[in-house]
Amino acid sequence: MDSVQDLFGKKIKSIRRARDITQEKLADLSGLSLQYIGEIERGRRNPSLTSIEQLSKALDIPMAELFSLEEFRLAPEELKAILIRQIDSADEDRLRTFFSMAQNLFQ
Repeated sequence: MDSVQDLFGKKIKSIRRARDITQEKLADLSGLSLQYIGEIERGRRNPSLTSIEQLSKALDIPMAELFSLEEFRLAPEELKAILIRQIDSADEDRLRTFFSMAQNLFQ
């Protein structure tokens, strides 16, 4: 199982990529070094609360959300099963929203 440090790095990388931000841009926005960003994303650094706050501001996301790591603790099969259950129980509006988001994500 991955350490919290590894999971946190995956979370930062996932958010950064979802926002189409390079490591260089995140370094610039956060005031942290490019090397430090890379090491955090690879789970090689344990960032301080100050660094986490800088990342939070740079990514425009609440600090608490950076600690929501559950999606990285689940196996891909478990993620698929959860998504399928959510899709199966969704009303038409939510299905259309999900469809639109998925289209944008997989372009």
